[in-house]
Amino acid sequence: MGSFFSQIKVNESLIKDAPISIATLDHNCNFLSFSKKFLIEHKISTNTITDAYFFDVLPDFPIAFKEVLDRCLLGNPCQNEGHKYILDNGKNIWLKWKINPWTKEDGSVGGLVVALDNITETKNIDELIKEAQEVSRTGGWQLNLLTYKAQWTKMVNIIHEMPLDYVPETFDECFVHFKEGEDRELILKATHEAIENGTPWDEEVIMITGTGKELWIRTKGRAEFVDGKCVRIYGICQDIDTAMRSQLAYRASAEKLKSAISASNVGTWEYDLNNGYTLWDDTNFELHHIDKDNYTGSLYRNWKKSLHPDDMLRVHQEVVAYYNGQGLGIVEYRVLLPNHKIRNIKASVTILTGPKNNKYRALGICQDITNEKNAAQKLKKLVEITGQQNNSLTNFAHMVSHDLRSHATNLSVLTSLIEDEKDPEERKQILAMLKSATNSLNSTVYNLSEVVQSNDANIQTKLAQINILKAITTVQNNIGTLFQDKKGMCVIDVNPDHFVHVVPAYLDSVFLNLFTNSLKYCAPNRSPIIKICTKLTNKNIQLTFEDNGKGIDMVKFGKNIFGMNKTFHRNKDARGVGLYITKNQIEAMGGTISVTSEVNIGTKFTINLKTI
Repeated sequence: MGSFFSQIKVNESLIKDAPISIATLDHNCNFLSFSKKFLIEHKISTNTITDAYFFDVLPDFPIAFKEVLDRCLLGNPCQNEGHKYILDNGKNIWLKWKINPWTKEDGSVGGLVVALDNITETKNIDELIKEAQEVSRTGGWQLNLLTYKAQWTKMVNIIHEMPLDYVPETFDECFVHFKEGEDRELILKATHEAIENGTPWDEEVIMITGTGKELWIRTKGRAEFVDGKCVRIYGICQDIDTAMRSQLAYRASAEKLKSAISASNVGTWEYDLNNGYTLWDDTNFELHHIDKDNYTGSLYRNWKKSLHPDDMLRVHQEVVAYYNGQGLGIVEYRVLLPNHKIRNIKASVTILTGPKNNKYRALGICQDITNEKNAAQKLKKLVEITGQQNNSLTNFAHMVSHDLRSHATNLSVLTSLIEDEKDPEERKQILAMLKSATNSLNSTVYNLSEVVQSNDANIQTKLAQINILKAITTVQNNIGTLFQDKKGMCVIDVNPDHFVHVVPAYLDSVFLNLFTNSLKYCAPNRSPIIKICTKLTNKNIQLTFEDNGKGIDMVKFGKNIFGMNKTFHRNKDARGVGLYITKNQIEAMGGTISVTSEVNIGTKFTINLKTI
């Protein structure tokens, strides 16, 4: 073989099957031979490139690479483990090469032997990894247990705030950066387990940087064994300080919130508007009396079942209104408990929206406001009672100022007349008038006493179980003469086993007032008929007292029918206090009274009294 050129020709098949990307060029950079690997590496689709110009075969190669070939053609070998070129289209290409010139027999350069690899993909991945490490602040490390030499990547040094050329010199020095105490002991134990048993670790601990700052890091490590002996440990180190401190702050806030929610007995919930998935905390299950571990069906359906039926439609309407942008997102409803009690719940809801203003989740809290509701009801009732008592006091004051003043004036006039009158007959007549006036005053004082007694605050101490039929017949017998005078008739349909929890004197007074009113205000053209019936409703006795008398114009007098000094007929003996006293006595015993009436038809009173 007289020349390298002739050797290339002879060994062309050898180059063709070479396992590397290699080609031979002549002095004009035309291909003489090439390996299959070369064609594949540079994506050359044809194998007929012999005698073709290098840059015609590879038109996308950077022109600057020609300068490398030209330098080598001057007899200078050249090697590069990776060089980055920017192409005209803005893309980058990484090339790795080893180029040697070959000589002719006369010693002149005849061409080049080019081992050339396109490492663009590998380098791009390396750059992505490097960038990812910088963004995630993650570095790598290893410790050779045969030589006890450590290696750190630059990012590990940056995280540790150490000089970029720093490397721990001893095994023990690898651990001094971890915070002394629990954190250092944890890593020492994890390293020991890895070396002895091959157990990998993944821990979050605190380290002390080169500037003395505490920093949270995540460290992962594993061991490499050769012939059953650990020869190396290696892993990564990641700066997680910002995320960890945020997480710890969140945990602290969450614990405080959990404590506050637990103390206030507030339940929390979430509802996915897309798939209906519902999440409740334990308190919310307790508030709605739903067994967390044994309920069936969806939580939403169980929640609906727990609602009071009278609230269901209203709650649905309010929730839909809030979803459509109306209302404050606050709903109150009642929950039915197994013991027939009611729990009042106040729910507040917030709807979350996505980037496209799409509503995707509802978050809310539920709070037991039963005590507040009960307190409000008691306060409302107290206000009503106070108002009623104020009205009573006003009426009472009116009666005192009006009636007693009238009596006082009348008595004053009569005493003046009797002092001035000398005629015995006239004095006798004036004395009769004076007696009548004092009797009238006595009657008025008696009425005032009855009014005071009907508002007795200690009424509960006087309650007793009374047979209602016996009470009715006793009062009826006491006014038997009045029944005879009026030719009245009483039809009684009362269960003899019905008892009521009342003040006996009050019950007698109520029946006496109702009986006498029915007889006094009977229709002039028919005999009075009184019908009395009772029936048991829940724990109350409902009594109806109905007559066929003159009746009352309810349109005209309905609002004042139980008022003091209110009369509805022109009877001379009408005082206007009977029904007022009756209503006060019934309500003082915890009962109620209502009335319906029609002129010339009659009047019907409906009374509810407690049985216990």
